[in-house]
Amino acid sequence: MTKNRPSRPGMTKADLVDVVYERHGGLTKGEAAEIVEAIFHTVKSSLRDGRTVRIKNFGTFEVTRRPGRVGVNPVSGEKIFIPPHKGLAFRPARRLKDVVTPERPEGQRRR
Repeated sequence: MTKNRPSRPGMTKADLVDVVYERHGGLTKGEAAEIVEAIFHTVKSSLRDGRTVRIKNFGTFEVTRRPGRVGVNPVSGEKIFIPPHKGLAFRPARRLKDVVTPERPEGQRRR
């Protein structure tokens, strides 16, 4: 977290802007915000166009196709058809997994 923000769970886009601003002293806060926004815009437009986004040592974002299926309304019990649609999937890279869960007990293998 940044030094000026109160401690809270999670990280926001504003927090990312602060990190870019603090790490690169030659940037203004507005320029840092433009950089973060450009990254998000590029990822979103690539996914919108059906392209997979791979970020080395972080993970892969991809659009998935979900087939139509019959679902059940949990309140009424009525069967309804859920039409085919697109979904979004994220697969973390091995390095990101290692950062989040650095050590495994002896005898446990990573799949």
